[in-house]
Amino acid sequence: MDTVTQIGLGAAVGEAVLGRQVGRRALLWGGICGLLPDLDVLVPLGDAVRNFTYHRGPSHSLFVLAAFTPLMVYWILKVHPQTVLHRTRWMWLVFLAFVTHVLLDCLTVYGTQIFWPLPTPPVMWSTLFIIDPAYSLPLLSGVLAVIIMSRKTTRGHTVNTACLAISTVYHFWSIGAKIHVESVARESLRRQGIGYSALLTTPTAF
Repeated sequence: MDTVTQIGLGAAVGEAVLGRQVGRRALLWGGICGLLPDLDVLVPLGDAVRNFTYHRGPSHSLFVLAAFTPLMVYWILKVHPQTVLHRTRWMWLVFLAFVTHVLLDCLTVYGTQIFWPLPTPPVMWSTLFIIDPAYSLPLLSGVLAVIIMSRKTTRGHTVNTACLAISTVYHFWSIGAKIHVESVARESLRRQGIGYSALLTTPTAF
C-alpha cells in the first residue's frame, strides 16, 4: 500500500492502543512504525529485479518484526523514560503497527513475504488497489482529528477509533467483493465452456 496510508494506519493504531495514556506520542511512534518496513526500498540490492522482488521481503517478515519489536520499544523508552510504566502497551503498539502494515500489503496484488525466511510463496490476497482513497481517507481523517482536537477530551481518540473501524469494515467488504467477482467470473467461464487452470482477480484504481 502507499506510504501515506501505511503511516496513517500505524498512527491510528498507535492512538487506539496508547493514545489515552501517552498522548500524541502514541500517534507519532505508531506512524514511524507504520513507515519502517517500507524503508527497505532505500537499500540497493544490485539490480531492478532484486530491488522489486525483495521489497516486502525480510522487512515484512512476521518473524523479523516480532524479534525487532522489543528493540524498538527499548529505543522508545530511552526517548520517553517517563512512560516506562506503559511498557506492555508500547509492545502492543509497535507490534500491531508492524503487523497491520504487513497485512495491509497482503491485501494488494504485489505479494508480501510474511513468512521469510521460510521457502513459501508471497502472500497476495489482491482485494485492494495499491492506492485506495476509500480506505485511506477515513483512516487519515481519524488521525487528523487526534492532531487538531484538544487532548483534554477524548473526542479525538473516539473519532480515530471510529474511523479505524470504518476502514477495517471496508477491508472486509473488499474481501466479500472479491469472492463475489470470482464467483461470477467462474460461472461465466463455465457457461462459455472455457477451461482454466487458475483465476486471478485484482481491483483497479476505479
